[in-house]
Formats: sequence, C-alpha cells, structure tokens
Amino acid sequence: MQPDVVIVGGGVIGWSAAYHLSRRDPAMRIVVVDKYAGGGMGSTGLAAGGVRAQFSTAVNIALSKRSIEFFERFEELTGEDPSFRQNGYLFVTATEQGATHLRRCSDLQAQHGVFVEAWSDLALAERAPYLHSKDILAARYGPRDGYLDPFSICRGFEKAARRNGVANHYGTLAISGSSNYVQTEHGQIECGAVLLASGHWSRSLGESFGVDLPVVHQRHMLALTGPIEVLPDDLPMVVDLDTSFHFRREGNGLLIGCNWDCPTPRDPDAPAVFEFGFLQAIAERGLHRLPLLAEAGFDTKRCWAGYYAETPDHHAIIGEADGIHIATGFGGHGIMHSPAAGEAIAQIMTEGRSDLDISALRPSRFAEGDLVIEEMVI
Repeated sequence: MQPDVVIVGGGVIGWSAAYHLSRRDPAMRIVVVDKYAGGGMGSTGLAAGGVRAQFSTAVNIALSKRSIEFFERFEELTGEDPSFRQNGYLFVTATEQGATHLRRCSDLQAQHGVFVEAWSDLALAERAPYLHSKDILAARYGPRDGYLDPFSICRGFEKAARRNGVANHYGTLAISGSSNYVQTEHGQIECGAVLLASGHWSRSLGESFGVDLPVVHQRHMLALTGPIEVLPDDLPMVVDLDTSFHFRREGNGLLIGCNWDCPTPRDPDAPAVFEFGFLQAIAERGLHRLPLLAEAGFDTKRCWAGYYAETPDHHAIIGEADGIHIATGFGGHGIMHSPAAGEAIAQIMTEGRSDLDISALRPSRFAEGDLVIEEMVI
C-alpha cells in the first residue's frame, strides 16, 4: 500500500518527525528510508549530546525550551531512558566583549522565560574549583541544561514510532524524487508527501529533489580523556566562550571538543576522519582553563570525528519548499532540538503551521536575504 509520507533520513530528526506524525495521525502510513543498516548510524550517534537553552536568538531558545520539557519526560513518552543529566551548562569568558555578549544573551533568554545564574568569583571558586578562574570576567550557568545519550534519543523515537506503525527501509539509498515519490536504489516509492531530514547530505540530495538547500558539511571532532579521580558528580558542560574549548563528564573521564580549523572533505560521503593534531589544539586551548587536563591524558582509541550540517546563519531549515518538506541544517543542535523540530514539522505537514513561531527557519529566508545569525555556536 502506498505510504502517506516518506521520510528520507533515519537519524534523530527523521525519527522524531516520524514519532510526532504517527502520534498526530495514528492512521497515517509512514516510511523512513535510510542508507545505513540502522537508525542513528550517521552523525546522530557521533554527537556530544549537549542540551542547552542558552542561545542568542528567540527561535533557538524556543526550540530548546520545548525540547527540554520533552527530554524531562522522555522515558515516560517513549519508553527509553535518555540518560539526561541536568547538570547545567556553564559559559565563561575572560574578555570584555565576551562578558557583554553573555549579558546580552542572558537578558534575551530571560525575556523568553529562560533564567540563568550569573556566577560571581566566589561562586566559581566554590562550584567549579577545577577551573582556572582568576581571569574570568563573566560566567553564566543554566540549571536546566545538561547532556544526554544521543543514540538513546534516536532509539527512543524510533521504538515509539514503530509501535505506532511506522515502517522503515534501512540499507536503502535515496537517489532522487519529488513531492510525491522517492527514487531509491531498490526502486521508486510513490507517496503522498516527502520529508527530507538528511542532515549533512541535504544539499546534494536536495538538488536531486529540485530544492536548493544551502547546507554544508563541517567536520568536528571529539576526544575522551583517561580517568580523572577528582571530577564532581554534578559536573556541568563547561564552555570557554573565548576559545570554544568545552568539556563534560563521560564515565570517569571527560568528553572534550573545540572548533578546530581543519579541512573538510568535499564529498559528504567521505568518512569524517579524526586527526590527532586536534589533541594538540585541545591542549593549547584547554590547559589554561582546565589545568587537570595535563594529568589526564587522552584515550586515543576513543576519539572520533563527525559532520555538522551547517547553514549560513547557523539555524536549522524547517518548512516546505517547492512541495518538499524540510527539516535539516541543525549544525551541532540536532539532538538537543529534535523533539521540538520533529513536532514542528509534523504540525506543518498536518495542519500547515506550527504552534511555535519558527518563521525564522523557513527555507525561503536565504533567497529573501532575511537571516538572523545565531552567535552562541560551539
């Protein structure tokens, strides 16, 4: 029987959309198509899993608020434990420019119902003694922020969607299509509607569907340290705004990243290979802020690279373009915004609009030159 919707992309955004569509209309026939052998095997499973509402634009704050509320009930709603640790996000800066930026962002966040704590020198010394903080001029802590297991989120959405009758075609490469069919390597699937949720492949795949999506793939890397005995149980995700050096607890060590200017392969199908020069970049940026890093060392067998699906304004693309529904371009925010994004595109596909104001994410904004830049990008 012909499906009502074909979703191209079996990562966290595709399965969130499938889940929300199947909840809104239990009779809807939905098929998820993905070239991998299982869900979340692309960029989803390589993510750091951070969740925060500390953004610089109203639309990203709204997506985060809605998503955090969902994550707090994730196991109840999907049956899967997300391992959501709401240990908070702590942003720090040692520059006047950074301090001004944090103040401006926290004011905007408060306007939209997200209240963060401004940590004094004393609070930093007491609550984050592991940091070198003598030069820090401003610190902002979001207590409802935190981190979770990305694969568990995708698996939870998939399991719940499959219980609602959603089918999948794994190991099936989508080649081209239009608003009413998807051509795969195994044949053509006729359908009522198509949703592209194809992450960093969206530009090339969008072209084959006749849609211009300015999504570029950017290589990002993460590294794990060896064991560190002095880590507190409630360690937040810590971000040095000046260097992009960031870390959170992972087991008995730290998961660490930073923005490192390294070449990205032109072909989005090329493996996102880890380069060990990244560890030197981490050391150069991180040792000043986190002195205990010198004693930890890196677990070189547990370092990896993945791709962000980035857009010119560092915002996702959610909406309809030339008859094709779109949910892509989330950069490093796909996991954290997956509940709200999936719900929003499901509402658009079934009712024509979302109850969240996501007009800033419409696909047409690029042609219109109406971009709002997200500045809180890690």
